[in-house]
Amino acid sequence: MRLLWNIFKAGLLCINAIMILHRHRFLAKYGLDNLNNMGGDPSEKPLKTQVIGLYNAVQYLKVPVIAANCVTVLFEMILG
Repeated sequence: MRLLWNIFKAGLLCINAIMILHRHRFLAKYGLDNLNNMGGDPSEKPLKTQVIGLYNAVQYLKVPVIAANCVTVLFEMILG
């Protein structure tokens, strides 16, 4: 059970790290700000397309991630 809790916390930490990346300040430097800005067919650059898709998907998870963060903090405070 402890292992699953640690895996959950690690995943939550990674999602938080992706959520704080600002599209125009950080990701534009590497061409990851927009699928339309890639120049060419997105199927020619599958990894880049997947990274942009992951970033866009995580941006829709803001409210559930905030709730998961609150639950995690409460569990850590109560259970130690």
